[in-house]
Amino acid sequence: MSVCTPNAAVLSTTLAITAIAAGLFGLSDADSGAATFDIGARAPSAAISSKDSNGPDSLPDQLAAGGLRILRLDDSLIDVYVAAPPSGDKAAIALVLQGSECTSVAPGGDRFPLTLPAGVVRMDIEKYGISPTSQRDGDACPADYLANNTVDGRVLDVLIVLAHLRTNAEWWDGRLFVTGASEGATVAAIVGSLAAETHGLILINGSIGRPFREGWSDAVASAVRDGGGSADDVEAARSSVDNTWVQARATPTTELYEGPGNTLRWWRSIIDLRPLNLLQHIDAPILLMQSELDQMTPVASARAAAERLGASGAANFIYVELPGLDHGFRDAEGQPHYGPVLARIDQALAEQVAAATP
Repeated sequence: MSVCTPNAAVLSTTLAITAIAAGLFGLSDADSGAATFDIGARAPSAAISSKDSNGPDSLPDQLAAGGLRILRLDDSLIDVYVAAPPSGDKAAIALVLQGSECTSVAPGGDRFPLTLPAGVVRMDIEKYGISPTSQRDGDACPADYLANNTVDGRVLDVLIVLAHLRTNAEWWDGRLFVTGASEGATVAAIVGSLAAETHGLILINGSIGRPFREGWSDAVASAVRDGGGSADDVEAARSSVDNTWVQARATPTTELYEGPGNTLRWWRSIIDLRPLNLLQHIDAPILLMQSELDQMTPVASARAAAERLGASGAANFIYVELPGLDHGFRDAEGQPHYGPVLARIDQALAEQVAAATP
């Protein structure tokens, strides 16, 4: 069975939307505007050791670049990059969760730049099937990634890592701050709501207040409309998307839909999620940042979250809308505005850390 696409016009517009998503937080490109990013400067520098590195329950394999490997339930390995503080020091953890790309988050790679306050170490977790040496065939994502990557799988990976750290990372002071963008915002919202150690959340351009299926349908319809499509074309685009969701739920295979790494299995794992349902139950500070002109996750989702949390009187929630910017923080002329966005994220993290007593 093939994914339904009604006509070439719909295909071209949806592919254009997908191309935008691929670049979110690829901030090391030459046209990064006024900001300059030294992405590798904050790379982990020391590996975590288990309590008994020679025992039968020791880490299965240490990563050379200051990280560790932890077993999944299926005996595959989760690659984790985290910098243990100097001997005897305690530190909080800032977990950074990438979007839907299938690129490595190893130190020195194309990682989301984050300024860490004193007493905080960074942690990045590779997706299933991804490593610094992952083999790709052109633009195609690795086979293990395509076969296994899902949103719920990423959530479980983070929970497994946190369970390991509770037992083995004696330096961890018990505070967790989670930042996620795009798909990573969805994962961050879920993990941050489930992990008792969460002391702060920063969610950027993610589908939080509405299920992703609604936002994607709106995004595709808007792209067709903006491309000169008729009302019939717009309706055909929505119908095509709806048919794809039916297919994804019925047969969540590795068939691709919109992008080199987005399988029907992956789509099935995200289309019906409304992270807001969990966020309303936590007390940790939440910053939700959303681009006004986002083509991937339309602003209506973030506004819905802000309205619902605001109506509930949630004092822990801040909503910041980024006027005139798209999913990749570019304006209508295509100019990037990374600097102000990253400065606001760094400010929020610093404030969350300062407000959270170890």
